[in-house]
Amino acid sequence: MNVRTHLAPSPQARTWVEAVAIPVIAIAVAFAVSPRDPFLVNATFPWLWFAPVLVALRYGLAPAVLSLAILVLSFVGARLGLPALSIHRLPQGQFLGGIMLTLLAGEYGSLWILRLRRSEQMSTYAAQQLEGLTRTLHMTRLSHDRLEQTLIGKPVTLRDSLRELRHELATRGGALTSELAARLLHLTAYHGGFEQAALYAVSGDVIEPQPRAHIGEAFVLDRDDILVKRCCEKRRTAYWAANSLKEGQHSAYLVAAPMLTSDDTLLGVLVVATMPFLFLQDENLLTVSVLLAYVADDAKAARTAQDMLQSLPQCPPRFAAETVKLARCARDLNLTSSLVTTAITVADDSLRETILDDLAALARGLDDNWRVIAPPVGRLITLLPFGKRSVAEGYVQRLQARLDEKFGLAKTEATFSVSIHEITGGDPLPILRTAAGVDDGS
Repeated sequence: MNVRTHLAPSPQARTWVEAVAIPVIAIAVAFAVSPRDPFLVNATFPWLWFAPVLVALRYGLAPAVLSLAILVLSFVGARLGLPALSIHRLPQGQFLGGIMLTLLAGEYGSLWILRLRRSEQMSTYAAQQLEGLTRTLHMTRLSHDRLEQTLIGKPVTLRDSLRELRHELATRGGALTSELAARLLHLTAYHGGFEQAALYAVSGDVIEPQPRAHIGEAFVLDRDDILVKRCCEKRRTAYWAANSLKEGQHSAYLVAAPMLTSDDTLLGVLVVATMPFLFLQDENLLTVSVLLAYVADDAKAARTAQDMLQSLPQCPPRFAAETVKLARCARDLNLTSSLVTTAITVADDSLRETILDDLAALARGLDDNWRVIAPPVGRLITLLPFGKRSVAEGYVQRLQARLDEKFGLAKTEATFSVSIHEITGGDPLPILRTAAGVDDGS
């Protein structure tokens, strides 16, 4: 599932070009139809006003005003500079009505453009979260299966390896250094059975000529290879198969897998030159693809929230990145989100962990949790995407009902407090510091 974000806070150049071109084309067509009356002043219907109204409905108020100005200035210029035309008077009623209609259509267009952008951003955010959850679920299942197979040896699990990679990426601001690339490559080689492979970084959709890491004998990358080009163009794993290449096509590699984030950003490409034939199967390649994508999301999150992680190194990179992303949505589209901090104070560590685990399970599908432990206080910080204060208050009521029903905090030594913070478009770092209890020293 590849999702692109179409969020654009300001009109693009194409918008302004069309805002100029549409009325000019309309005037040219009218001149061809009626050379003596190119503005159709004497027509039974003011057809020319369709041009600015169309711009208004399509692009909103600002481009509509530009289109309207071109039409009015063209009329005034033609009336003063071309006396041969049959324009003897200014049709005040027609112009006033056309201007009012265009402005109303522009206001209507701007309103619905904003609503569509909000809806699209919310849909894109949900799709990206679903993509991340799917990858996490696959990694958890794979880690569990590998642990079952080699339990006697007490190995380091896949989740432990990914957790270490995530920590290193956060420390390095999401940069794919040679050391991190080597660890990732060996991890994928272990699960994919590669014998000769290399991991290349991608900058601006261009693959770097030198690999960040390789296993087996080094090789020179052919960026024009059919599998490499197919991997980069289609943004999915390409592998050699007898029925996948046309007659006359050949590839020097067996697999080319993208290191792709949930928002369709290509960070790297894994190229496999040799591997056992039995490992070249769909399930095995899916595991490698998801592994690369999972680490790519962590790298993108660390880059997005680099400044925040420098101030709050204990904050999970993905949580910080989602907070930054939602703050941008609040600034550009007025889509408010909320942070809810639930603080549990109890001396019993096991009881505190049990309570926090139970409260974390109340999160909705898009919600994200961050747990901050500073005994005897345990904080659960819940990010509610696109949830206004009323949504946060409803969530708090669910928390209180759950605590009273299952734990009966009134009958124990534990104390419970909740605070709500709205993400309204400013810098989210002070909000996160307050929610985590960093500024109050607790």
